[in-house]
Amino acid sequence: MKNLIYQVWAGRLSEEARVSSKLMKAYAERIGAEYMLDLDPHIASNICDVPMYFEWLNPIIHDKFLKYDKILSVDLDVFPVENLKENIFEEDVGDIGACTEPFQGKLRSTWTIGGHINKQNDEKWAAVIKKNWGVSLPRDEDDNLKVYNAGMVVFTKEGIHKAKEWMPFQEYINFMRHQGFGRFYTVDQNYFHLMVFANENIDFREMNNGWNSQIYYIRGPLSITGDINDERNKNTKLVHVQMTGHTWDEQSLYEVVNLPQSKWKFKYGTKKGKV
Repeated sequence: MKNLIYQVWAGRLSEEARVSSKLMKAYAERIGAEYMLDLDPHIASNICDVPMYFEWLNPIIHDKFLKYDKILSVDLDVFPVENLKENIFEEDVGDIGACTEPFQGKLRSTWTIGGHINKQNDEKWAAVIKKNWGVSLPRDEDDNLKVYNAGMVVFTKEGIHKAKEWMPFQEYINFMRHQGFGRFYTVDQNYFHLMVFANENIDFREMNNGWNSQIYYIRGPLSITGDINDERNKNTKLVHVQMTGHTWDEQSLYEVVNLPQSKWKFKYGTKKGKV
């Protein structure tokens, strides 16, 4: 089996990205996988008008990736826990696997993120999908639309071959723009969400959230329960650090990935992050 951990970036690496790359490369070596940091690749960006957003999907575009049996495409704000040895490529992902964002449904029902990401627009997007593709998208136990995070996705070779038949990126972008959606709903994550459910030949598997345990600040009414949504638990293997407003260093990232909040030494809180 020949497997790859793939990360992609445009421009000069931030410190957060540098540390993620360093740790992911070391993790790849421990599990016998190859590692690729693709800087300014301009593969997906050459076939759509939103630079970088779709570059993590380069494995379904460029044939150089077909030599791999499985590929983990992972963002540069994702970090393996210390000395992680469990092999993500041993997970049964069918054709393609990814994790949900379990808190997003609740958050979006009480707060608008980035000016337009909320439950109302989620429902509008789902209705457009139902009308035009005939697909009822999965929902959580509270009947909120499930959100699948594109920051950590595992592709098999079979999944990549099937994904090559998906709707072109620009066609999706143009369609959703014409429907009046804001940028978030017109780009990569929602595109991926639609494609894995609209294409019946795709065996998509929802992976354990330990492979993408998110940490981010909570905004709006739900912040009364605490500043931070911290999804880490005993099953956590990869930590997705989305706490905005910080100038990260390697020690602070070590703390937020590996230590309980009570042992964090760096300053944090909603006053520290961007509202």
